[in-house]
Amino acid sequence: MRLFIFLLVSMAAGFQQIYAIIRPYSSEKVLSFIFTNLPKHGTLLQDEKGMVYISIDNNYIHKLIEFIREEGFEIPPYFGTGLHGAHITVVTVEEAALHTVGTILEHGQRVRFEPKECQVVHPPAWAEGDLAYLITIEAPFLDELRQKYGLPKSRYDFHITIGVKRTGVTAA
Repeated sequence: MRLFIFLLVSMAAGFQQIYAIIRPYSSEKVLSFIFTNLPKHGTLLQDEKGMVYISIDNNYIHKLIEFIREEGFEIPPYFGTGLHGAHITVVTVEEAALHTVGTILEHGQRVRFEPKECQVVHPPAWAEGDLAYLITIEAPFLDELRQKYGLPKSRYDFHITIGVKRTGVTAA
C-alpha cells in the first residue's frame, strides 16, 4: 500500500513539473459566459511554418480577459501582424518539422469543440512564477488528426490561453 501511495505521489509530482494546475475561482463565470455567448467551433488552419491550429473568435480573449484581469492576467501576445489571434494549437512548429507533417489536407475545415474547464498553469518554459489561464477543450477530431499525420497524442490538453500573468521572476 505504501508503495502504491509513493508511486501515486511521485506521478503527481512529475506532472506538477510539467504544468502546475490550479482551478481558478472565476471558472464558473468564465465557462457560463462561453456557453451562452461564444461559438464552440473554429477553422482549422496551417501557417507557413507548419503550425496547425484552430482559429477561433477573438472574443475568447477580448471578452474573457475581463473576468480575470483583477487577478493580474493580461491579454496574451497573440494579436498583430503575422500573429494568430485567439486559437487552439493542434500541432506546434517543432512537432510539424520533427514528424515531417507537410501540408494538411483539412486546411479550412470547420472544427467543433467543447469547453471543459478553466485552469491556471505554470508552463515549464516560462519564467518561475509566470502563469497562463487556460480553457481546456474536448475535440476528438484533433486527436484523430494528429494520429493521421503520424503524431503522438498531445502532451497537454488542447486549450485556449485567455490570459497571461508575467511576474518577471527568473529561476535561480
